[in-house]
Amino acid sequence: MIVNTQNPKNHWCHDTIFFANSEYHHLEPFFFHGRHVVQFEMPTEIEQADVGFNGISVFSFCDGIVGEVESLFNFLKCFVGGLSDHPHWPVIGTHVPEYQEKANLKFLTESMEYTMEPREKQTIDIDPDLIKSGDYVAIMRLDGLDQIIMYGTGSHSGHSVMALRFDGELFIVESQDAWYWPTHGLQRTPWAKWIKQAEEADFHVTWCPLSEEAAERFDEKAAQDFFFETEGLPYGYHNFLYGWIDTANNNWPPLLAFNFAPIMFSLLEKVVPNVVFTFFTEALNFRLGTKDLNISEITAHAAKQNMSLADVMAMNEQDGWVYYGEEPRDGLSMVCSAYVAAVWKAAGMFGDNDVNATEFSPKDVYVMNFFESDPAKLPQECQDSDDQGVTYCQIRGKYKMTFPYYNTVAPYQQMFQSCSVNWPTYEVDPNC
Repeated sequence: MIVNTQNPKNHWCHDTIFFANSEYHHLEPFFFHGRHVVQFEMPTEIEQADVGFNGISVFSFCDGIVGEVESLFNFLKCFVGGLSDHPHWPVIGTHVPEYQEKANLKFLTESMEYTMEPREKQTIDIDPDLIKSGDYVAIMRLDGLDQIIMYGTGSHSGHSVMALRFDGELFIVESQDAWYWPTHGLQRTPWAKWIKQAEEADFHVTWCPLSEEAAERFDEKAAQDFFFETEGLPYGYHNFLYGWIDTANNNWPPLLAFNFAPIMFSLLEKVVPNVVFTFFTEALNFRLGTKDLNISEITAHAAKQNMSLADVMAMNEQDGWVYYGEEPRDGLSMVCSAYVAAVWKAAGMFGDNDVNATEFSPKDVYVMNFFESDPAKLPQECQDSDDQGVTYCQIRGKYKMTFPYYNTVAPYQQMFQSCSVNWPTYEVDPNC
């Protein structure tokens, strides 16, 4: 490969280039301007198949050492804090520290053009008897992870849960595996206990009530049966990425190169292969009808079928796939938004439409046209809040949650399986 470096800003500057594909990784600094020849040795059949079909990706580092260190520090501020389920411990307890909150608010403004406004009234207590089975509850926590989910999918929430009654008692059902949450896996929590834990975790909480028509269509018994069938299953790490990735090239907002994720996972595979198999590789094997292939082998297998790894990642996730992971049997794999959609599906909310719930991101959930459309039907406490005129009710949080395209999309066949990201508006493609 020929690399030409030109027009240095000063005598001390240099370029650092990362050359990589799923099999080959090489970091090369260039200290002098001019023509450079970089040679790659790829003697194996797998290496040759990879480079022959996919080529080699080239990534440049924008900043010098000082800039990279500063970027790393700002990155860590978004994620480090609120790391345990102890509500009274400073910094590492359940509450989000102020520096972490500010870092994530800044990230949302700069990356999504989404500026969250402070709320005057941060707590609204509504009568739990008003919350119906099937009502959606949108969550946002300023902890870094939610913001990455939001940036990647265009969602204005990061976590999704559902209200469901058992013998008349109100519970929240959810797929959950957070470090700040005392219970893991697919679970139910009584409302009073759940809202207390939500407060301790600094959740922003918005109640999205079903419309009367949708509530009548919601089959509570079928939803309860589905919950009991899935209760205790682990969080859906196996397909965490794949409800987001619908296309080979158009699901990655700026700064997220579409071909970097496979390269990152191929690097991690050498260090933590079981983790990478759970997060990334097992789902790719399902898509190709293979078993236990690693990333390099998957890439070569896909190339023989005239597909890139990005093409394989974009293939649709199927609700019936049973994952194994590190456990003897993990079972169905559903992240939080997929679990809400799956309960809705079990309860008959999508009618006769063939829908894969595992393709639903948090945004896909709240754009469904299942919700109340008359703000006058909300409790008076909601009508008198900061969010006057909207048809949802934010009951917790320091900053105002908004939901573009809320309550606008009717169910249709194979929905949300080929949608582009459309940054920065994140507008939903028609019938995608």
